[in-house]
Amino acid sequence: MSFFNVTSGEVAVITAERTYSYKELLCAPFDNQQKQLILILCDGTFESLSAYVTAMNSQHAVMLLASDINEELLSSIITQYKPEWIVGLQGWVGYSKEGQRLIRIEKINAVIHEDLALLLSTSGTTGSQKFVRLSYANLRANAQSIQQYLDIDAQERAILNLPLSYSYGMSIVNSHLLAGATLVLTNDSVLQKSFWSFIKEVKATSLAGVPFTYQMLQRVGFIKMDLPDLRVLTQAGGRLNEKFVRYFASYAHEMNKRFYVMYGQTEASPRMSYIPYNRVLDKAGSIGIAVPDGKLEVIDDELVYTGENVMLGYAETLEDLAKGDELHGVLHTGDTATVDDEGYFTITGRLKRFIKLFGLRINLDDVEKKLEQRFQTPLACTGTDDKLIIVIEQEQFSDDIKKTIEELYHLHKSAYKVKVLDIPHFSNGKTDYMKLKELCI
Repeated sequence: MSFFNVTSGEVAVITAERTYSYKELLCAPFDNQQKQLILILCDGTFESLSAYVTAMNSQHAVMLLASDINEELLSSIITQYKPEWIVGLQGWVGYSKEGQRLIRIEKINAVIHEDLALLLSTSGTTGSQKFVRLSYANLRANAQSIQQYLDIDAQERAILNLPLSYSYGMSIVNSHLLAGATLVLTNDSVLQKSFWSFIKEVKATSLAGVPFTYQMLQRVGFIKMDLPDLRVLTQAGGRLNEKFVRYFASYAHEMNKRFYVMYGQTEASPRMSYIPYNRVLDKAGSIGIAVPDGKLEVIDDELVYTGENVMLGYAETLEDLAKGDELHGVLHTGDTATVDDEGYFTITGRLKRFIKLFGLRINLDDVEKKLEQRFQTPLACTGTDDKLIIVIEQEQFSDDIKKTIEELYHLHKSAYKVKVLDIPHFSNGKTDYMKLKELCI
C-alpha cells in the first residue's frame, strides 16, 4: 500500500519555474524486490522531494540526510548502513550510476523490518551515526494530528522553507501532501526580497520557522508586510524567547492570523504538543497541550509522551534495522517539565546535555569527543539554545577549533564561541559543567 496518494492531477508543488501535479511527484521507481535501504541527500529541490515521495511509496526504508553533510560522516554512514540506492550523489566507490541515482554493485542480504519507513538523524549535522526508526503508522498518525490542530485541508499552500532531512520539514511535507494540499518550494531566504515577492505571487497560506527564523522575521520588518493570504505561522525546533512569542502572537491576533508555538522531537515523528493560537498570549512560556490522540504527563519531573507517533527505537548499525517496536508508544523526552491546572506544560530543563541551534539538536558530549580526538587538549562544551560555547585552556588551539566547528557542523560564526579559561573540575576529576556554564554565560 502506498504512503502518499499520487493519482490526482491537482497541484502538489509550486516552484519559481513551474507547478507540478500529484501525478508528477513520482520519479523512476525503485525496484520492488526484497526490502532495501534508500539514502536520499536532500537539497530543497523538487527532485529531492520527488525522490522522497517515490521512495516512501516503494515500501523500502528511506534514510534522509542533508546534502551539505560532512563527507567524513557521510562516508562512515554509507559504510555502516550500506544503502542499496543513493540519491543526490554523482558517484561513490562501490556504486554504479543508474539514471539519476547510484546503486550498490555488491549485493548484500540486509534484513529490514517490514514496518520501518524512515530513518532520521538524531542530531542533524552533528556527526552521529545514530538514527530514529519511524514506521508508516508513526508518520501517518502524527501527520493526521497536525492536520487536525492546524486545520490543514486541500486548499492550503505551505511554504517548505525547512530542510526535508529535518523532522520539522518532513512533517510539513507529510501533513500537507497527505491532506491533498500544495507545497511551495523555494531556496531563497526570508532575508531576501525575492522570497516575499514569490510567496505573495503564489498566495502561500502558511510559514514555518525555528527560533532563528522568527528573529530574522523581526529584523526584516515582517509585521509591516502586506501578505493577506498568509494566514498561519508555526514555530518549533527549540524554545523561542517569550518576548518574540508575544510579539508574533500580538501581530497574529491584530491581523486575524493564527500563530502556533509547538514542541516535539524527531523521536515522536516529531510533534508532541502545541499552544492553540487563541491561547498563545496567555500561555507564552509553555509548550502547550498534547497533540490530538497524544498524551503528556510529568513522571518524576520528566516529561513523558504517549502516542502512536512514538518511534520504533534507535538504529546505530545496519543490523538494528531488523528490530521492531521497542518503545510501544511511550517516549521519555529527557526534558524536565511542570504542568498547570489547565493541562499546559512548561519545559524547565534537560536531563541530558543537549542544546538546540537553529532547530538542530546538538549533543555537547559528542562535540567534546570529536574535538578532543582531533586536538588532544583539555576542553569542555556548554551553551544555550542560542550559542555553543567551547572552552579551552590553551589559546593556540582557538583558530583551528573554530575552523573545525564550521567544517563539521556548518554553524554560522554567531552560533558558537571559543573561550580560553581554566576548566572547573570536581574533586573526582570530572568537569563541573554547572560552574562552567556560570563562568561562560
